[in-house]
Amino acid sequence: MDKGQTADPLSHSCPQGPTAMSAWFKGHKRLVEIAGLLLIITIGLLVRIEDLRDWQQYPHRAFYKGQPLLTTFDGYYYLTLARDLVEGTYLPVNRMRAVPDYPSRPWPPPLLSVLAAGVAKATGLSLNWIGIMLPAVLGLLLVVPLYGLGRFYGGPVMGFTASLTGLLSFYYVYRSSLGWFDTDCMNVTWATGAAWCFLTFGTCSTRKRYWYLMAGMVTFILFLWWWDQTPQVATLVTLVPLLVALVFFYRPTKGEGIIFLMAVMAMAIVVLAWKGVDLPARIVSDAVHRYNYISKEATGYFPNMGLTISEQERPDLSEIVAKTTDSLPVFLVSCLGLGLLFVKKPKTSLFLSVPLVLGIFSFLFAKRFLIFLAPMTALGTGFIASTLWGYRTRSRAFVVAVPVFVVLVAWPSFSKDMKKNFWPKEPPHLIAGMDLASRKTASNGVIWAWWDHGYPINYWARRATINDGSVHNPERSVYNGIPLATHDERLAANFMRFYVARGLTGIHKFYEATGEGADRGLPLIKRILAAGPEGARNILKGIRFKANAHGATENDWLEFFYPRHVRPVYLFLDWRLTFTNYWWFWLGTWNPALHDGIHPFYQSIYGLRLSDNVARNADGFEADLEKAVAVFQGRRFLLKRAVIYTGDSIEEFARGHGSINLELYAPADFAAIEDDAIAESVFNKLFIRHRPGKYFSLVAERVPSFQIWKVDGDRLE
Repeated sequence: MDKGQTADPLSHSCPQGPTAMSAWFKGHKRLVEIAGLLLIITIGLLVRIEDLRDWQQYPHRAFYKGQPLLTTFDGYYYLTLARDLVEGTYLPVNRMRAVPDYPSRPWPPPLLSVLAAGVAKATGLSLNWIGIMLPAVLGLLLVVPLYGLGRFYGGPVMGFTASLTGLLSFYYVYRSSLGWFDTDCMNVTWATGAAWCFLTFGTCSTRKRYWYLMAGMVTFILFLWWWDQTPQVATLVTLVPLLVALVFFYRPTKGEGIIFLMAVMAMAIVVLAWKGVDLPARIVSDAVHRYNYISKEATGYFPNMGLTISEQERPDLSEIVAKTTDSLPVFLVSCLGLGLLFVKKPKTSLFLSVPLVLGIFSFLFAKRFLIFLAPMTALGTGFIASTLWGYRTRSRAFVVAVPVFVVLVAWPSFSKDMKKNFWPKEPPHLIAGMDLASRKTASNGVIWAWWDHGYPINYWARRATINDGSVHNPERSVYNGIPLATHDERLAANFMRFYVARGLTGIHKFYEATGEGADRGLPLIKRILAAGPEGARNILKGIRFKANAHGATENDWLEFFYPRHVRPVYLFLDWRLTFTNYWWFWLGTWNPALHDGIHPFYQSIYGLRLSDNVARNADGFEADLEKAVAVFQGRRFLLKRAVIYTGDSIEEFARGHGSINLELYAPADFAAIEDDAIAESVFNKLFIRHRPGKYFSLVAERVPSFQIWKVDGDRLE
């Protein structure tokens, strides 16, 4: 036990004071604490829902048909499962995702989805509104473990300060505000809650400790249920503080030890029965996998997807400060306080090791770990406030100075939180396209879209997809991008139909049957699908398949690549693809042998007006089509070619000597300047040139927002 630490962390002596007010505070300590926490919770709720004013002022950015939209892609995964629970369609196999590999739905259903479905059934509220409001409410629960930890380490002043600054930490506010219907709004709470419970269990000297042990184990179970896709991480995060308590603090009597051991064994049996006896092995495997992911290390034939995800970017110090305290002096104060806490209370501070390490990961690997800096910076700031409060016996000035200090350290975050605007990631004009797809496509159809649209399409279009935020591993995402990036419409259409019928499993069967890896197997698949059935037959004749390979004859393999029965396939092209092209085109052109793809040059231009063959917009873009010169963002481009598509005709201007193309779709006042690689891609041919043909027929469009194309590949006679 650290020097000066009380046996019961919930008892903290109130300092004696000579005034009547001090006596009143002492006599109403619990009331003051409750009132203080309610005020902090109110402030935390305010910064989380204040964006609703802006949403209502600009409904075209946040509402679709009167319903609010989520601010995260992944939230639609949990909202779809909640809808399945409400509608009674929560079946074991999910035929709407990762077609045709069809992952199982989790059992039990994720706790977040269960909560949303329960609220919907109890209140009759729209799931869309529940998805908006529930994260903002759940995000406030961080106040419970923060106040408990702060009160233990430094008394109520530290508890109040930590609770306030923790709830105001900008990145945590971002991921626990309106519409962030994802597990982040509670992950930090479970992690710090486990630390608090096991800290109290380890340091308490009475039998009351077992109530905290029970609370810690309940936290563990709920954390497993909550973070349903990463039980290994939840296990490590929760059980490390328990091990700290057992190794450094817990010294039971013989009888208590036997009961404790039996309880732990029973809990282990329950968890292993629920999550599988291989859970320990999966923890190690998952740790290695996640390290490779967040460290951006490439493994195997395919790239690391962490490179393409914005939240996986490593922030610099200025961004870390901006997204935690929004003040370098306050950030340094919090680091100083955290350091002093570990120096003055070295043993009990070990309980904070897991959230501390996860917070440090934001410096080393990715900004997504910034949410775990919220409790760390909060406790550090709180410890400084508590230390200053201790000097009030020497000078009454500290009675005023400490509240002023708390306001000063909290104000930068509060001010930034109130000024921020978090808008939906999927804007209404894209949701309109998904809603339209629900009426314009076959009910058993599969919509081929880039993976970030997977969950929203499942929810709004009620259609199946081939890739999404959970299954977007590197290999699957490369296959996802091939039809968009290839120049060959025939290959694009045949590849989509083949993949919808055979999937990742089928491609692996082909690799195994030929004995080739993706470096030689993938180009071979492309050749077969680009050649059409008859050309493919000749290619298949030259392949030596293993004796026990799937498909004993050429006809069997031809049927494998050109299946007769495939779910209807549709291609969804959209506005987001115009500015994420750097990554999806790179993946779609990935060469497994060279371990690289092509990063294209592509810039979309909106609001163009044509006058005397000069195109301009309000953002300063200007292009003289006859002189083949364009100016964009202060840069001058020599154009290789300039083309105007009117919908009925094509007007091509004299070719210049540059390397950049300008293509303008006049009906939508939309254009792109691009290099040859992406200019000839299937994406560009369809999205800007509107070039239907044998393999693609237009179903619906609202360029530059979205297009829906019916995919018709080659079929066997």
